[in-house]
Amino acid sequence: MEKNRNNMDESIGFVAKHYQKGMFNTAKGWKRLSASLPGSGRPHRQLRLSWIAAAVMLLCVISVSVVKIMNRSEQLFAQTDNTSFTLPDQTEIVMRKGSVLKYDKYFDKAERRVSMQGEIAFAVARDEAKPFIVSTPMAQIEVLGTEFTVTADDDETRLSVTSGKVLFTPDDPVIPLVCAAGMTAHYIAEGKTVRIASTDSEMEINAQTRSLTFENMRLREVVMVLSHFYKIRIELPEGESELTFSSSFTQASIIEIINIINLTLDTHITIIEP
Repeated sequence: MEKNRNNMDESIGFVAKHYQKGMFNTAKGWKRLSASLPGSGRPHRQLRLSWIAAAVMLLCVISVSVVKIMNRSEQLFAQTDNTSFTLPDQTEIVMRKGSVLKYDKYFDKAERRVSMQGEIAFAVARDEAKPFIVSTPMAQIEVLGTEFTVTADDDETRLSVTSGKVLFTPDDPVIPLVCAAGMTAHYIAEGKTVRIASTDSEMEINAQTRSLTFENMRLREVVMVLSHFYKIRIELPEGESELTFSSSFTQASIIEIINIINLTLDTHITIIEP
């Protein structure tokens, strides 16, 4: 009796573990399950055993379905322009027609992460303990609390910051770029090009042609980009970080770029040896 009971437990576990919608063969499952039930060899008990097996199978199917429902992500879809939603953390969003935003059931537990396509304006509820992260097909945007608009599809991502600061990270080149109020970012996947612009400065990074363009950019931002682009550590004296620099480079070495900056601005930027 104890052996039969153990066999039945094993069979039920087998069904629960391997059941997939449209994939599990109920005939084979019944054959294995019925073989483990006590008295399965007695013809006069087969009808009752069939009911028991069917009930067990049904419970397994229901259990798997419930797990899938519990893990299902939420999806918001805008059928018209200016469709508004409030997320669980009280972040307000306004979506253009056809835009889609998704988040899972763990949203606002450890972090606030959403994925999107289309055009969506965000007014993020501030929570320093839980960064708000927006994933597009080609970039990631991280904020603590601010207002910004993102337009994204499989080819491009555009960011416009209204207030606060946003960390914009394209897929390639993978460089975290800080965008403050009044700044825009535009990433084009095909050319692996990202452009960052404000009212008085502009920068373009092209990972495909290995080119860099700086127009009136602060040295602290230039050095940060160079450090990530060339994957090295660079030291910039604090007193020189607010100086501005303008130039373009294509296929240039990092030593050549630093030498040009130092000669042009009389600065003291150095490479830190690993």
